[in-house]
Amino acid sequence: MYKSSTAIIVWLLAIASPPAEGQLELAKNYVCTEDFCDNYREGNECDTLKIACRAQNATHNGIVFPSATPCSCCKTCVENLRLGEDCSVGGLGYPVPAGICGPGLYCKVADGDEHPTCQPMLESSKCYTAQKAYDEQRRDGLIGHLMQRPECDGDGHFQPVRCIPGQTCYCVDEEGKRIFGEAVHTASIQISMRCECSRLAAKARTLLNSPYPVLTSRCDSKGSYDQLQCVDDMCVCVDMHTGRPSSDLRNVTRGLASLPCFDKRLHENTTYLRDCENVKLAQIVDISAYATADFNVLEFERDVCQPDGHYDRIQLHPTGGYLYCVDREGAPIEEYRALLSTPLAASMNCKCARARKLLIDSKSLEVPECCPNGNYRRLACRRGECYCVDEDGGQVGVERPEKDKRKLPCYNGGELCPVGG
Repeated sequence: MYKSSTAIIVWLLAIASPPAEGQLELAKNYVCTEDFCDNYREGNECDTLKIACRAQNATHNGIVFPSATPCSCCKTCVENLRLGEDCSVGGLGYPVPAGICGPGLYCKVADGDEHPTCQPMLESSKCYTAQKAYDEQRRDGLIGHLMQRPECDGDGHFQPVRCIPGQTCYCVDEEGKRIFGEAVHTASIQISMRCECSRLAAKARTLLNSPYPVLTSRCDSKGSYDQLQCVDDMCVCVDMHTGRPSSDLRNVTRGLASLPCFDKRLHENTTYLRDCENVKLAQIVDISAYATADFNVLEFERDVCQPDGHYDRIQLHPTGGYLYCVDREGAPIEEYRALLSTPLAASMNCKCARARKLLIDSKSLEVPECCPNGNYRRLACRRGECYCVDEDGGQVGVERPEKDKRKLPCYNGGELCPVGG
């Protein structure tokens, strides 16, 4: 969820397709700003935070959440419970808990107990399980020099960024599955790359489970919020990491360029939508028109856009004969393509083609070699060492000198781009 209901109020229609008229009017006329909250707190006394959130020490600590007040102007405290303390798993009709299990703990019924208590997450979290597997492989000498130990947050979820040293970093969801957002790997990339917008967009798509294109808040290329957001003909600046509005509303045609977050290198002066977003909105309008005419739309072209409003990695050629890899502007990337109704098209993801494009544009000295359909080859070689890779380009297993690459399990007689993917 958002850390503040502010973003929910402004961007409520971001998870509706198409948006309702009432939501549009709400977004136009009700904006949560610091001035609004200052005025609200002057006339309405907020409850004092519990000592756990005020102390924040080894004995007493908690998490500060937005309260159920307009614009979440007040805060509430949920105390962190410690190992072995009683907890509640919650459910429909249950009261809001005053405490939750602290970082690294999970509320469950341990063997021999009758009631749930806070227990270590190790056995119940995919991320902690992945860490344990990594540590065991490291102990057995099965970890390559480019393999990274999974990083988990305090709730046992995967941290939002995963990196391939010397190549790129990309966003993952809480379960560790790759989602939108990628950038060239640098020493400080994880300071600026946090993937909040990308994670929200992925969650919205999962919750809606729509066969049609879905509208979400616009992200930047690294998966954070684009600092300029527009709904219909009204625009506002937002914080890139929280999505919280940071300016007044302005009209898209008359005041867009006056917003402090407007960047003429990234945004058009009188229009907000990018080429791909116009295509996407046209699709949504068609779906709405069919529904209004009492037609059942059973199939529709998949979403052609990424959460940043640019073109997705894979596009269908206008002739309909093949799929091909494109850059964010929709231009073909080299000659990476696959004929429709073939195994190469079915397994096509263009992840290697996009990474290769990013690295070439950044003048990187080492770029990956890709399969004809733009996927990563199952074997990669760098600086005289070869190793197997997964579909995201990450190393799997130990490396071998290039002269011994035939001994790697993924060598497969030199067939590094199997027909099946």
